[in-house]
Amino acid sequence: MTTRPVPRRVALCSVVAAGALVVAACGGPPGGGTFPTRDVQVIVPYPAGSSIDTTTRALVEVVNDQNELGRRVQVVNREGGAGSVGTTAVLNANADGHTVGIVPDGPLTLIPHTEEVSYDPETVTVLGEVTTSPIMFVVPASSPYQGIEDLVAAAKANPESITMGDGPLNYAIPAEKFEQLTGTRFRHVKFDGDQATTTALLGDNLDVGVMQLAGAVAQLESGKLRALGIATAESVELAPDIRTFTDQGVDLEWEAYNVVVAPPDLPDDVRTKLSDVFSAAIQSPEFTAAATDLGLVVSGADGETAKKRLTDKAAEAADLLAP
Repeated sequence: MTTRPVPRRVALCSVVAAGALVVAACGGPPGGGTFPTRDVQVIVPYPAGSSIDTTTRALVEVVNDQNELGRRVQVVNREGGAGSVGTTAVLNANADGHTVGIVPDGPLTLIPHTEEVSYDPETVTVLGEVTTSPIMFVVPASSPYQGIEDLVAAAKANPESITMGDGPLNYAIPAEKFEQLTGTRFRHVKFDGDQATTTALLGDNLDVGVMQLAGAVAQLESGKLRALGIATAESVELAPDIRTFTDQGVDLEWEAYNVVVAPPDLPDDVRTKLSDVFSAAIQSPEFTAAATDLGLVVSGADGETAKKRLTDKAAEAADLLAP
């Protein structure tokens, strides 16, 4: 029996096909290689130009400059639902590491207590904590209130006569907790965010504003607004002259967090790589400088620590938001 030699091109094709079968059988990525096999998307659940968008773009610029992933990282804005739309897009994406998100804590710690969401915040993969932003009570420079004691005394003397601007849950909850701790009642006015609150304060249309340090830092530095208290355990380096609520006899601590998250069940090797890459960028001098300019406190807490902080805040919020 005569055998015919197999053409070299056919033999090579057979080898390639066999190799592809081996990769598929071993669970390798369809395109071959290791993570990432394409550019990574970072979803921001708020519009371009928002505070968290600006923060994320500053961080992503550092990630791309450091180039530890070997692929580009791209920012994608998915706004809506007070952050829940973009958060849903992240947590329901394929758990392959090519879609992550930088999100505020609200959609993970607060919103699930007030409305139905299509994700389980307890199963989220937390890669790290980017920044924290303390909550403050702020008044116009012309306000008669010089500190928390003055505010409490006035509120007790005339319940529900002093207007307090809050709105988002990260503001409404500490405002309510303050009332519980001090036995006071204010007339609450809802605002969409820090910019609207600032406008009302500057126009003398609001007595007290609940807002983040990042949203008030420019007006505080100009002297147009004054902070009565900051809800941190200790004074903040960015604003060392602002006294804490605790120092003024009110045990109120409340901060907003921005965290890097990914879908549940992210493979360990992918999670480790992403955590290392974002951690290096967060702790870089370049990002620290950018965050400081925005009035944000750089955190850099690892994924485990960040997730515990989120869990603890969600538990506290559950008690405060209980009907």
